Amino acid sequence: MRQVDITSVRAGLGAYPGYRLDATGREDFEGGRLELLEQIFDPGSRQRRDLVQPGWRCLEVGAGRGSMAAWLAEQVGPGGTVVATDIDLTYLDRLHAPNLEVRRHNILDDALDELDPGSFDLVCSRLTLFWLAGRQAEVIGRMVECLRPGGWLIDEDGDWGTAGPVDPSHPLYAGYQRAYQSGGWFASRGYDPFFGRKLSELFEHNGLVKIDQQATAEVVRGGSPWARWWRDTLDAIREWGPTDDGATESAEEDHEALTAACMEPSLWFMTELLHTCRGQRPG
Repeated sequence: MRQVDITSVRAGLGAYPGYRLDATGREDFEGGRLELLEQIFDPGSRQRRDLVQPGWRCLEVGAGRGSMAAWLAEQVGPGGTVVATDIDLTYLDRLHAPNLEVRRHNILDDALDELDPGSFDLVCSRLTLFWLAGRQAEVIGRMVECLRPGGWLIDEDGDWGTAGPVDPSHPLYAGYQRAYQSGGWFASRGYDPFFGRKLSELFEHNGLVKIDQQATAEVVRGGSPWARWWRDTLDAIREWGPTDDGATESAEEDHEALTAACMEPSLWFMTELLHTCRGQRPG
């Protein structure tokens, strides 16, 4: 099994690779992938946002299908407000609640004045910052600007190097590891597979205090909701592979090795190491 060359990872992050999960032209596929994401991650995300109080003003960045924004709207009640943003509102326009506002907004490039910076008690994101490779510190700084003094920032992001089968004796193990390279598959596409573990450092660099970071992982069966979501995520960005890593036939073989393992119920998988970090804006 090849290991990730961290030097090449860092070199690959010199240019922002762009967001590659745009739903345009594949709305049904992406909707299904996001629905699986909600099924897998929502229960834990609700626990990690347990500090939210009635009357709070909350911002969900990269809201996806909006399940967490809708849940936040229930928690803050009629005296509170939730703003849900994304660069694509395909799945958010279906949300209707009197205290929930949906806005098209790119946290990287659009003006923060559109969000009323300095007004939010809570700003959240989940599995979004990973895709903004090389610009995460900038994005965290912009989210901090959205917080009122004393407000909280919460982000959930992964270390993806751990995602893979656990039994080396299984016939599909070697093929998966050869293709995935303990996260090198993502590194070769311009992403940092170890990003999640760096959240505390980035939070502190942007002036947050009372920082707390925890990480969890599970072992699940191939064909489970997580494995199907993982397969669909790999499918969604497979075309963004490096242009100099050999023949198309080899890339197809690698992809088949990854997806076949994901769907094999006799194979058990370690999931990503999911990091959750929270920090408070001073004051």
